[in-house]
Amino acid sequence: MDVLRILLDGIGRNRILFGLLAIFALFPIYTGMADLPFWNDLAMRIMLLGMAAMGLNLVLGYGGMVSFGHAAFVGIGAYCVGISQYYGLFNGWVHVLMALGTCGFLGLVIGFLALRTSGIYFIMITLAFAQMLFFLFVSLEQFGGDDGMSIDRAEFMPIDLWDPLRLYYLIWTSLTLVSILLMFVVGSRFGVVLRAIKDNESRVEAMGLAPLQFKITGYLISAMICGLAGALFASWQEYVSPDIMHWTRSGELMIIIILGGLGTLAGPLIGAVAFLLLEETLPELLHAIAPNYAENWMIIFGPILVAIVLFARGGLMGLLQRFNRGKR
Repeated sequence: MDVLRILLDGIGRNRILFGLLAIFALFPIYTGMADLPFWNDLAMRIMLLGMAAMGLNLVLGYGGMVSFGHAAFVGIGAYCVGISQYYGLFNGWVHVLMALGTCGFLGLVIGFLALRTSGIYFIMITLAFAQMLFFLFVSLEQFGGDDGMSIDRAEFMPIDLWDPLRLYYLIWTSLTLVSILLMFVVGSRFGVVLRAIKDNESRVEAMGLAPLQFKITGYLISAMICGLAGALFASWQEYVSPDIMHWTRSGELMIIIILGGLGTLAGPLIGAVAFLLLEETLPELLHAIAPNYAENWMIIFGPILVAIVLFARGGLMGLLQRFNRGKR
């Protein structure tokens, strides 16, 4: 009963996040009535990117650890699916367990090494590990090398994922479970200490706590969430390549978090919605205005992001919170 009460209280405090999850749950009804199946694919991509951004947000937004290597965990999760299928293993549940275990182990090792530093040194170490993994998979010609490899949609028995809607709701269920997990983690004693480490690590250490243990644990959880997103992303895309783990993908995850709101549960998902909708609409807008520059949509997106950072403290989530307070 205590767990149920805490869950209901958490949902009440995070109405925006669970409101978004409810919208995603009902979205296929609208696309079915409007005959717009493409938007289901876009919604799945938003949920997968939002899930990966939620994982990074645990260490970046709550722990103050600027990691440029989290796309590597997304890629490792995806390659757990691709390499398993190469050797004849198509069980999606096993793929997920492999992704969680592999990313958890790598997160523990990388975290143990990188988190003994801070600031620019931590950033460079995470970037170095990510690039090492990127070039490792580029060199593995057996698994497609730089060209990547095509895969089949994983078999999540008894769920038949060849029905796109079943894959949609598997991704939605995973996102919902990750959201609930992070809600409990952030609201726990562990989450309080993690935020305190971000504010003043020396004071936390003076209280008799070991900041390194909390930071490594947060990094491990974060890596596993990104690995789960990667495994599901591979089944959705039916293709995996080293490009998914390039350091620029980590930069995209950071942009999504900053756009949505650092250190908030709903921020990464809101940021993913805004980022991908802009990615879809800005090229069309530029094509209508200046066809020759349609591929340079980032020219418009860049100033939008700068404006949000400068004038909307807390990102889009901060704007929504201030709007809600203004209505009261």
